[in-house]
Amino acid sequence: MSSLSTQKRESDLFASGSWPSVALILLFAVVIAACHGKTMLLVGDFAQSFNVDPARGSWIVSAVALIAAVASPVVTWIVSVTGERRAIIAGLLVASGCGYLGGQATGFAEFLFLRVLEGAGYITVVLAALALLIHTTDGPRRVRALAFWSVASPLGGAISLFAVSPFVGGEWRLVFSGHAVILLFLLFAVPLLPAANLARKGEKKPFRRIFDIYRHPRIIRLAAAVGIPLTVGLGLATVVPHYFIEQLGVAPATLGFVSTLGILSSVLAGALAGYLLTWRVGPIAVVSGAVIGLVLEILVFTPGVTAGVAIAAKITQGFFGSFVMAWVFTNIPKMSPNGDLMGAGSIAEQFLYLSMFLGPVLLFPVYTLETRLPLFLAFALAHLLPLFLLPLGLKEAYGAFSRKTAKSA
Repeated sequence: MSSLSTQKRESDLFASGSWPSVALILLFAVVIAACHGKTMLLVGDFAQSFNVDPARGSWIVSAVALIAAVASPVVTWIVSVTGERRAIIAGLLVASGCGYLGGQATGFAEFLFLRVLEGAGYITVVLAALALLIHTTDGPRRVRALAFWSVASPLGGAISLFAVSPFVGGEWRLVFSGHAVILLFLLFAVPLLPAANLARKGEKKPFRRIFDIYRHPRIIRLAAAVGIPLTVGLGLATVVPHYFIEQLGVAPATLGFVSTLGILSSVLAGALAGYLLTWRVGPIAVVSGAVIGLVLEILVFTPGVTAGVAIAAKITQGFFGSFVMAWVFTNIPKMSPNGDLMGAGSIAEQFLYLSMFLGPVLLFPVYTLETRLPLFLAFALAHLLPLFLLPLGLKEAYGAFSRKTAKSA
C-alpha cells in the first residue's frame, strides 16, 4: 500500500506541464549538451592518440553538430511515430552505447563513425524532449520554459568544461566512459516523463512529406532568426580566446574565468527573459537587450580597448545578448505552420546545430581581416536581424505601456 502511495505522490509531483516536469525535461537538454560538449577541450588528445593532425582531430567535435543538423527532419518524423518517451529511451541507449565504444576505439575512422552515431542519439533525445516541452505547456509557462531552453546548451557546455578540464592531456577515454554511464543513469528518470505520444494530427505526416515544412516562409524566417545569431555567437567561441590571449594579453586562466561568468550571465538572462516576455514590457526588453548587447560586443573588439574594459564588456554582453535568443525560441509556437509545433522546433534545433558546425569556419576568417568593419557588420546582423524576422509586438507593448503610464500620472 505504501508503495502505491509513493508512486501516486511521484505521479502528482511530475504531472504533465507541472514545474517539476518542465524542470526534468530541461535537465535532459542540459545533460545532453554537456555530453555533446565533452570533446571541445580534447582535440589535442585525439590528435595524439590517433596520430592525426589537430585539424582532422577537430572533426570529432564537428561530427555531432553536422549529423544532428542533417538528421533533424528524419528524427522528428521518428519521434512523431514512436512517441517522445520511447524516442528518448532509444536516443539515450544509442548515445550511451556509442559513446562508450568510442572511448574504446583504436582507429580514427572507427572513432569518427561512432561519434556520428552518438550524435544521432543526442539529437533524438533533444528533439523528443523539446516536443514534450512544447506539448505539455502553454501560456506564460511555455514562454518561460522555452526561454530557459535557449540557454540549456551553453549551460551544459559550461558544466562540460568544468568536468572535462582535469582530464585534458590524460585519460580522455575515461571521459567517454563516464558520460556513457551518466546517460544510462538518466534512463531512470524517463518513467517520470509523460508516457503518451503527444504528437498532434498535423504533426504526424508520411515520411515522403517530412521536407514539405521548408516551403513555408515562416519557417525560413525562424531558421534565419536562429541560425544567423548563433553562427556568429558560436563562431566567437573560437575568436574570443585568440583575441583575448594573443592581442590583449589576458592569461588563459583569467579567460576561463571570464568565459564562465559570461555563460552564467547568459543563463541568468534566459531565466529572467522568460518572465519579462510574459509582461507587456517584454518586446521593449528584447529590443533594449539587442541594442545594448550589440554596443558591448563592438566595444570588446574596438581597436585600442584595454583588457579590463573588454573583460567587463564581454561578461555584461553575455547577459544582454541572450535576451534576443531567448525571445527567438519562445516564438517557435507562433512560427509553426498549420500547428506543426514539432516541425518548427526541429527547424530551430537543426539550425542551432548547423551554427555549431559553421560558426567557427565562417567567423574566424572575418575576424582576421585587417579592418573590423565586416566583423561589426556580422555583430549587427546577429543582434538586430531577428527583430525584423519574427513578430515582435513592439507597437502594442509600447501603447499599453504608455496608457498605463498616463493612467498612473
